[in-house]
Amino acid sequence: MADSKDALESNFKAYCNYGAPQGKKDVITTSNLTKMFKECKLYDKKLTSTDTDIAFSKHVPKGSKTMDYKQFQSLLEEVGKKSGSADKLKEKIAASSGPGSSGTTKASKTGGVDRMTDTSKYTGAHKERFDADGKGKGIEGRADIAKNDGYVGNYKGEGTYDKK
Repeated sequence: MADSKDALESNFKAYCNYGAPQGKKDVITTSNLTKMFKECKLYDKKLTSTDTDIAFSKHVPKGSKTMDYKQFQSLLEEVGKKSGSADKLKEKIAASSGPGSSGTTKASKTGGVDRMTDTSKYTGAHKERFDADGKGKGIEGRADIAKNDGYVGNYKGEGTYDKK
């Protein structure tokens, strides 16, 4: 039983420090608590993230955004009543492997990226920005290049100012 309590506390601290920018923390935020419950698969039809958010706000002092281990224990007792058993919640959290990066962005396995970056299939104005090898022309590939010669566009008397 003591080993289970140690595992529960170590997983609590692991979730406290997940995403923390500096040092070790001993308090957990509501988003990390929700992450813990999701990854440990504690949510079901009886217990939802809304229930844990409400319980979180009940167990922390007004204006506080973090919860310590003692408050976490009392939160588990409260939400345990709703889900069936607080001991089962504690066992599942203790048995988990800590915070993970599930559902993060991965490289695309579809061929969509290849089609989008194939310059031979470009049409219209986009096609003119690349040469035959598919390399970009840079600034020369742009249609509207400013001459910077001091004259406005469509001025017909360009270059005739000093000539008489």
